[in-house]
Amino acid sequence: MKLKLLKKIAIMSRYVIIGILIQSLLYSFALPESGTAQKISIEEIEISIDVNNLTVQETLDKVEAATDFEFAYKRKIIDNGQKLSFGQQRTTIAELLRSISKETNLGFKRVNEVIYVNKSVETAFPVTEEIITADITVNGKITDEANSGLPGASIVIKGLGTGTTTDIDGNFSLSAPEDAVLVISYVGYSTIEVPVQNRTQINIQLEPDSQQLNEIVVTAFGIEKEKKALGYSAQEVSGDELVEAREVNVANSLKGKVAGVFVNSSSGGPGGSSFVQIRGSSSLGGNNQPLYVVDGIPISNDNLAQTNIFAGRDFGDGIKDINPDDIETISVLKGPNAASLYGARGANGVILITTKKSSRKGIGVTFNSNATFETLNVIPKFQTSYGPTYDDAYSFPTTTIDGVDYDMIPGWALDNWGGAYDGRQIVLANLSDMGPVTYENQGNDVRDIYRMGSTYTNTIAVDGGNESVVYRVSLSNMENKGIIPNSEFARRTVTARFGADVTEKLHIEAKANFVNSVGKNRPIVAVSSGRNIAGSINLIPQHVNYDWLKDYKNDDGSHRNWRNSPTNPFWILNEMSSYDNRDRLIGMVSANYKLTDWLSIQGRVGNDAYTESQREQYNEGTPGGAFINGRVVFAQYRVNELNADVLVTANGDLSSDLNGSISFGANRFTRRWESNRTTAFDMNIPGLYIVENANTVVPSYTITEKEIQSVFLTGQLAYKNLLFLDASARNDWSSTLGYGNYSFIYPSVSLSFALTDALALDSRALTFAKLRASFAQAGNDADAYQTTGGYSVETTTFRGQRYASINGTVPPTNLKNELTSSFEIGTDVRLFGNRVSVDFTYYDSKSTNQILPVDLSTATGYSALYLNAAEVSNKGIELFVSGSPIKIPQSIEWTIDVNFSKNKSEVIELVEGVEQLNLISTGNASIVARPGLPYGTIWGYKYKRSPDGQLVVHESGDYYIREDELSSLGDTQPDWLAGITNTISYKGFSIGALVDIRMGGEMYSWSRYDQNAKGTGVWTNDRDNLVVEGVIENEDGTYTPTSKTVWAQHYWAQRSWGNIGEEFVIDATYVALRQATFGYTFNKSLLARTPFNSAKLSVVGRNLLYLYRDAKFEEMGIAPETAFAPTAAAQGFEAFSMPTTRSIGFNLSVTF
Repeated sequence: MKLKLLKKIAIMSRYVIIGILIQSLLYSFALPESGTAQKISIEEIEISIDVNNLTVQETLDKVEAATDFEFAYKRKIIDNGQKLSFGQQRTTIAELLRSISKETNLGFKRVNEVIYVNKSVETAFPVTEEIITADITVNGKITDEANSGLPGASIVIKGLGTGTTTDIDGNFSLSAPEDAVLVISYVGYSTIEVPVQNRTQINIQLEPDSQQLNEIVVTAFGIEKEKKALGYSAQEVSGDELVEAREVNVANSLKGKVAGVFVNSSSGGPGGSSFVQIRGSSSLGGNNQPLYVVDGIPISNDNLAQTNIFAGRDFGDGIKDINPDDIETISVLKGPNAASLYGARGANGVILITTKKSSRKGIGVTFNSNATFETLNVIPKFQTSYGPTYDDAYSFPTTTIDGVDYDMIPGWALDNWGGAYDGRQIVLANLSDMGPVTYENQGNDVRDIYRMGSTYTNTIAVDGGNESVVYRVSLSNMENKGIIPNSEFARRTVTARFGADVTEKLHIEAKANFVNSVGKNRPIVAVSSGRNIAGSINLIPQHVNYDWLKDYKNDDGSHRNWRNSPTNPFWILNEMSSYDNRDRLIGMVSANYKLTDWLSIQGRVGNDAYTESQREQYNEGTPGGAFINGRVVFAQYRVNELNADVLVTANGDLSSDLNGSISFGANRFTRRWESNRTTAFDMNIPGLYIVENANTVVPSYTITEKEIQSVFLTGQLAYKNLLFLDASARNDWSSTLGYGNYSFIYPSVSLSFALTDALALDSRALTFAKLRASFAQAGNDADAYQTTGGYSVETTTFRGQRYASINGTVPPTNLKNELTSSFEIGTDVRLFGNRVSVDFTYYDSKSTNQILPVDLSTATGYSALYLNAAEVSNKGIELFVSGSPIKIPQSIEWTIDVNFSKNKSEVIELVEGVEQLNLISTGNASIVARPGLPYGTIWGYKYKRSPDGQLVVHESGDYYIREDELSSLGDTQPDWLAGITNTISYKGFSIGALVDIRMGGEMYSWSRYDQNAKGTGVWTNDRDNLVVEGVIENEDGTYTPTSKTVWAQHYWAQRSWGNIGEEFVIDATYVALRQATFGYTFNKSLLARTPFNSAKLSVVGRNLLYLYRDAKFEEMGIAPETAFAPTAAAQGFEAFSMPTTRSIGFNLSVTF
């Protein structure tokens, strides 16, 4: 007895605390109480019946014979002279009765097992029902697989949400309807449903839940594996998480949801690009984004943006064309360990997208409608008290109007370091047609220039099939209007997927995805206040009313603005337009044939082809030498990527304890990229944007072709289903590498050990645990033609013949592929029957043979030479924790997912003679790669400081000075990233929230630099008693304290003019409420008289607010996560970014 009692106490100490406390917390949901019995509704009971020329009574008799129901009626109300014919059908009893009522004007009321028939009918509700039951007391015991009582097990009455929990011995007692269904659950065991069936004693033995332990995941080349067999980290995101609170670019929806994945959207407006990076940047000069694979076919993620640091438009990337409604799951294969089978294309990881296909018999229809509205999250703030020129004593020139003299602000005045607004009447030289205006803060609001954005998405999908054939077809239309007037993006997709078992051995699949996307007036981004609308607005002084600028043309059609430069924002909106159109077709055909029970062969061909046309036009009068007489740019791109692969797979048992599989495959990848671009300027007739109207035409044509041929081998050995060894090797032959270096091999090996299985642990706390380790290599090859010389045909001529110029880069003869070697270890732990799961990974990767252009002396006749010139290291940890603190079936559930990752990136070395590589360069700061420092170091001048840390002041005492040497100002890489997702569901209602966290890392802000120099930033409002306080350095090396009151220009503008980059480096830490949803899934009983099988309505929000960010971003009204281009280096450089926005809307999803 004593041993038995001790055992029970031990059990209770482990689990009763969890079970009882949770139930106590939800006391009102868990205590038993009386309620109405839930018999099966006649809306759910189906019947097969043949009604063909039968009387009403004969029809009712047939129903009685086929069911347990009896009909009660007076014979005189039945007209047996009337015949009914509905044919052979299978339908619900309720639907059959409604059909009879429609023909006979009879009404039906079901009460338990009796259906009463009457003549008085409410035509809206001809069929009703009422179920009357009695409660009984049910006693019982819940035990485990060893017949030991389970304390704290949950017993809930289905449909009511009331119930109880078991005591220390596993016993329970509750009052329940005689025909109720009990839902019984316990941590670590499968949840079951048990009908009461008028029983007063019910004993149940629960079985351990192993469903999640045997979870199947999709890996490289579509090979399916048990999750517990994986020796590397892979994380999956359900397609349902992408559509409720959606993004135009589906890649942005991954933000905060996957450990080790950094996601950032560009400032490119509607349909802009997304930057995705897994485990840090591994390539200094090449691509750092992952490979996207859709249904086994790699797709192009080209960014055809013309963006650079000094201007350009972002025309979007390839992943933006994927419709989120078509996605079943997204699997993220992190780094070479998971993606080595993709060889040279998988060095940066792989994002596997599996689209939806039908699994049903018959036909089903799904409709999703989403509408969201985008507004400014934070309003940019400006200096509102002081006017232009360079000191408060400046004497304005005067002008006379109607005999009255007025001060006139000259057209050259840009910087705002003049006197305070005083309310007098003045004249603006460049807007003199307005006459005198009041010299005061005009109370401008940027919302008068921007607008509310909107996105409407409607998708309908039809799917179905039978035992041998399945299909799915979807149509989607998305229309997005950005916050910039006239800026729009639309995407229309048609997707068809088909699968068939032609024979017992042959299965075929085919898929086609057509996408048409159209963009209008995409904003110009980066450092260009002349063409970037945000930059133009930033520099407007606040004595100039935005309304005055809406008339942006003078009478002669020339540019009208408060100053010649920057450009009037309304001119930018109306006279500097763009248009782009992309037609894309992604297709796939595959066949799998089972040669034997243990041997199969698969062949697959996929093609991704698109044509994109772009047009940019600038009307005559646009400021800037190249634009003043008008300009138009036509560009057309044709891209085609073909992938063909074959895979032979054998699997079987080698012994009673050992089984394995081996696959041999080959792949051929070809890519053709063609660009035809024409720039025409000096237009003869304003507004006529055709080549024939231009005096100067500059054509440009580029074509590149690339091919990779590969063979690969992969295999797995499994010992007793607890020890798994995977090994693979891929040999690529790339057309872009130097002679003798075309071929390179990428190996990988991984080991997974199911610890709990090996030790036969029988613990209710530790459900499952495995250890894993892996090593792999992968890498990038070179871009096309980097190893060959070439010529460019110029537009200039000599005696009628065009020049041809030699390529300025020396073609290397021994260029090798970039190589990333990665090692990782980790563990996967499941606790309390999968209620809590923990996935931890440590990785260490080094990327060598970096392909970089190294500058050469002009005396060589060349400008650069491509070399294998650098090594980069990335080390880090990833943690994913998922749990369900509260889980009561049919009642309430609360789940939490936490992602955490920390990566340390370092440039180990550059080629001899190269001190640093400039990734982005401006006059004030650069983003560089420098040995011993992190990738993406911000490089520039710091304030000069004395040995005790005081700022050193110029000998005049007027302003601070800088250090003599350039140095590191910060690191663009975050210290760590995290995402926390909470979801609570209760009886059809659900609420969810995602908090996205970035801790550490810095960003250089060109916007702050420019506003600081021009005196328009709100922080420059402070102009009273500005004191430059610090020390002056003496000739003997000593320091003398100084404190001098200076005027605003010296205090603020000198920080920009002094080229001190430190001033404009901002902490990029943020905590953001990235997403929130509130939805209701309609109960099936509410849909019984509708054509819908299911329906869910949600209120959704994205990018709602920042719980924390540096106040400097708040002042500028921009996000700390902004970037002007989708590249690794650009993530730390902010330049005239668009204002931060939030979106709120609705989502409706129904099935038929």
